[in-house]
Amino acid sequence: MTAVLWKYPLRIATLGGLAFFALLPQPWKARLATHGYPHDLVHLLAFGGALLILAVGRRRRATLYVSGLLLVVFGAALEWLQTRVYGNSFEYHDVVSDAAGVALGLLIRHMQEV
Repeated sequence: MTAVLWKYPLRIATLGGLAFFALLPQPWKARLATHGYPHDLVHLLAFGGALLILAVGRRRRATLYVSGLLLVVFGAALEWLQTRVYGNSFEYHDVVSDAAGVALGLLIRHMQEV
């Protein structure tokens, strides 16, 4: 377990950062006041950037796609966790924004290969 932490610190920090911001206390989230398009854009950029970070050093397309799929599942799990911690309703549009960010990250990654 410890070897994994040292081998992939940037990837672990990226996932940890996503979880940290997703689970910020409600008063802090209210201060950020991201609603509507700015909120969706934050999700898109966060998950697109996360995919690009997770893709560093990965060459096989299948590995990239699996990483992308797992990242979307991670985003959905964070949304579900928010329903349990804060009693929010599940925000499906956030998961769609996360998936769009992952797709954008994959597109950018593929354009880098060309």
